[in-house]
Order: sequence, then structure tokens, then C-alpha cells
Amino acid sequence: MKITIICLLSCIYTFAQKITLVKCDSIYKNKGITLKLINFDDDREGYDSEKNCLLIITQKLKNKISVLVKDSIFSKVQKIEFEDYNNDNIKDILIQNISDVRSNWTYNLYLYNSKTNNFTKVKGFEKIKNPTYNSKYKIIESHVVSGTNWAAFYKIKNYKVHDFNIEIIDDGSAKYEKEYKKAIKKISETR
Repeated sequence: MKITIICLLSCIYTFAQKITLVKCDSIYKNKGITLKLINFDDDREGYDSEKNCLLIITQKLKNKISVLVKDSIFSKVQKIEFEDYNNDNIKDILIQNISDVRSNWTYNLYLYNSKTNNFTKVKGFEKIKNPTYNSKYKIIESHVVSGTNWAAFYKIKNYKVHDFNIEIIDDGSAKYEKEYKKAIKKISETR
């Protein structure tokens, strides 16, 4: 048995399954939300829409358990993170998807809606490498490590990823800073 603590996270190995259980009380106060990730196949690589995990998000209120999300996904290492990706000051759920040969990670993203008390998966988000949310500009930035490092920009619209189709070389130089400012200006003008 291996136990890892991350926000009341526990991992249990049973037969060929790894079960990750997260009680989310410290993030979603008084909501009784629990996340369970059941890995049923460690041998897959996550390409060609392969699935190796079952995600179940439940809520327990007044001794009644409701299933909020049940989804088949791919997650190579079952890493779970909580970050705000829609600028509502409430953390959303990121579940690691794949890592390529240069350690560019992708994630499954589930946005939390406090009005409906539910989560919705963002379609296409798992294709964004190394995503970070830029709350100042309300966009998602991707900084990719490869033969030539580059950055790209996205936005979430109607629970789908919108690609601004802007890529710039990310070499950390003054030229990069100039190109970054130009990209942000172009994105701001398209809104």
C-alpha cells in the first residue's frame, strides 16, 4: 500500500488498479465533493484517444451521494491539480493527461460552476501543452519545450478551446518579449 497526501489524497493499489481518492473540502467548502480516479490500465501511452482511467466526481450532502461527473479519460501519472481557469476565483480540476518526450504535459480540465454546483469538461484542452492561465488577459498560454521552444495562446469559449492561431518563438530574448506583446495586442483586438 502506498499513501500520498495531496489535499487529502490517498492512493490505494488493488489488483492491477490504482485508485486515487481526493476529498475536496478544502477547495469546495461545505460541498461534500470527492474525486475518484480509477486507473484500469498502466500499459497505455495515451495516444489515439486511448483511455486508462475512470473519473468519478461525487457530492455527499445530508447522507445522499450524487454523481456529478463520470468520464473515461487518459492520465499517465494520475496527478490532480486545482487552479482557476475561467477567472471566477474558484479552482477548477486539472487531471494530468500525457507527457511527451520533452516533458510537455497536457491535462484534462473540468470547470466548476458554483451556480449549478457541477463540473463541465473543456473539449480540446488535453491538446494544450504546459497550459497556464493568464488572469490579466483571460487567456491560456502554452509554453512548449522542443527543438525550438515556442508559445501559443488559447481561450475557453462554451466549454471548448479556441485557438488564436498565434505561435511565437520562446527563446527568452528581447525579441520574444516584443513578439509576446504583439501577440497580446492582437488577441485583445480580436475580442
